[in-house]
Amino acid sequence: SQRPLPQPHPWASAPSLLTIALEDLGLLEEELASPEPPSLEEVLENDACSRLLSDASNLEQGTPKRWKQLEQWVADLQAEVASLRGHRARCEHATLSLLRELLQVRACLQLQDTQLKRLQLEARQAAPAPEKEDIQAGPGQRCPFCARLVEVREALTQIRRKQALQDSERKGAEQEASLRLSELTGKLKQEEQDREVACGALQKSQEEVGQKVDHEVARMQAQMTKLGEEMSLRFLKREARLCGFLQKSFLALEKRMKASESARLRAESALREELEGRWRQLQELDTERVRALQGQLCQAPSARQQEECHLLEQCRGLDKAVVQLTEFVQQNQVSLNRVLLAEQKAWDAKGQLEDSRAGELATYLQENLEAMQLASELAQQEMHGALELLREKSQALEVSVAELVRQVKDLSDHFLALRWRLDLQEQTLSMRLQEASNEWAVAEQRWREGLTRCREEAEAHLREVQEQVDQLPQQIEAVTDKCVLHKSDLDCKISAEATARELAVEAVRQELAALLSSVQLLREGNPGRKIAEIQGKLATNQMMKLETSIQDNKTIQNLKFNTETKLRAEAMATLQESVLRLWSEEGPWAPTLSSRRGPMSLGRQQLFVKDVAPNDVVPVNHWGVYQAVRWLQWKTALMNLAARQTPRSVALEKPLGQKPACRLSSLPVPQK
Repeated sequence: SQRPLPQPHPWASAPSLLTIALEDLGLLEEELASPEPPSLEEVLENDACSRLLSDASNLEQGTPKRWKQLEQWVADLQAEVASLRGHRARCEHATLSLLRELLQVRACLQLQDTQLKRLQLEARQAAPAPEKEDIQAGPGQRCPFCARLVEVREALTQIRRKQALQDSERKGAEQEASLRLSELTGKLKQEEQDREVACGALQKSQEEVGQKVDHEVARMQAQMTKLGEEMSLRFLKREARLCGFLQKSFLALEKRMKASESARLRAESALREELEGRWRQLQELDTERVRALQGQLCQAPSARQQEECHLLEQCRGLDKAVVQLTEFVQQNQVSLNRVLLAEQKAWDAKGQLEDSRAGELATYLQENLEAMQLASELAQQEMHGALELLREKSQALEVSVAELVRQVKDLSDHFLALRWRLDLQEQTLSMRLQEASNEWAVAEQRWREGLTRCREEAEAHLREVQEQVDQLPQQIEAVTDKCVLHKSDLDCKISAEATARELAVEAVRQELAALLSSVQLLREGNPGRKIAEIQGKLATNQMMKLETSIQDNKTIQNLKFNTETKLRAEAMATLQESVLRLWSEEGPWAPTLSSRRGPMSLGRQQLFVKDVAPNDVVPVNHWGVYQAVRWLQWKTALMNLAARQTPRSVALEKPLGQKPACRLSSLPVPQK
């Protein structure tokens, strides 16, 4: 029973072929292990069955190991294909991640380029602004530019740090990408070598299996031909023996028949000779008697009559004897015939028995020959079926091997294409990295050029700012002088207002005393004293409110003065910090500037510091008149700048001491 094998799928050929092959192998084992049809001779049946079972057991012992090995090899190939697919997915994921990182690096470079361009534009826009403001507002507006320069420096330092970080990140990304590419190429090469080794081993194993299957098929064919020849020789020997036995039995039977026939013929010839002799004797006796009677008749008629009578009696006696003899002969003939018939019947029965035995033996031999022919035909059919199954399985194995070879070839082509793709991606990535590095070098060169330009502009601005800072002590002294004058004016105004209000309070008290006396008089003599009491209460309440308002005004003035002094101190501290920062950062431009700045900066560091006495809790301002006048000048410049940039209504509503702080807080923060 031949079953058509299904066409294997390209990706699921090995398991299906294995299951089919195992099922066919099981059927083949069942067919080989099944007993042969029963024959008539037990010896031949046992011999043939033992040989077939030994062949089936050898085939059964040899083939499952090979099938297991083939199954293991196919499973290993499938696992290798799955691992190669996973590695391919990982390679694609790694390439995508590298492309994303490169895009991120490129975006960062573009963002840095835009930031550099923006800073260059801001620097170019901010370059002519101090000259215009210097022309418009004078030396009072240099402080915002100093703060702006400080912010620009901070922004430049942050940009440098970012660029250094991005350079390190870019180098790390390039190194990581190169390492990943080297690892991927190494893994691909290793996997390709492993795959080639596995393919070579698989081809060798398949060739060995094919050779072993061919050897097994040839061995089984040789065994079957040898078994057929042995069976045919045994059948021929058995047939020759039977033919010799039959010939011997037939020859013996023929000899017996010939002997019995010769004995019968001899007995018949003896009886015939005896009868003929007796008949001749009787005829001779009869002739002699007739002759004697004729002589006697001639001699005497009476005697002749007597003799005739005697002769008649003798004739009668002879007739009786002849009758008895004929009866005896007939009886002998009958008995002889009976004996002959009995012997013939016995020989016929014996011949029939021999014929029946010979027929039975011939039929037995014919049945044996037919059974042996059927057994040989069945064995040949089974061998042909087994050979067909083996051929089909070998064809299926060849198809599966061809499919596996095709899949391996496709995988090798795919991996070659993937390798080419990875090489192309590596080349594109290297080109992109080279382009990015070139762009980065161009951007860095531009940035350095812009930085040198900004440095030159900053040096020019610093020269101007230094000149303005040189003028700052005079301005601060003028401002401090103005502050002292303003404070003395405010003290005079506050003292005059306080004396005037005290006089007003005294007058109000006198009026109240007069009112109280009048109210007392009204209580004594006037019935409307309730009205006077109410008015007195109202007057006292007004006086108390006036006193509280005077105290509140004093406290407000004191608070304003204290806040103004605090704001001045904070502004001076910020100004001092900015000046100290400028003096500390003027190191790289020291060769371009005048060499007399070092000792002047050391001497000027003591101008804007408030001294604290060891016994005083509150810091006391120990500035001179010159520093106060300069401070008042600086304050007026800042107030004018704040008044110019803010609306007039908002500037009027805010307190006087808060304007420098508002100006300092309203400076634009540079975009980093």
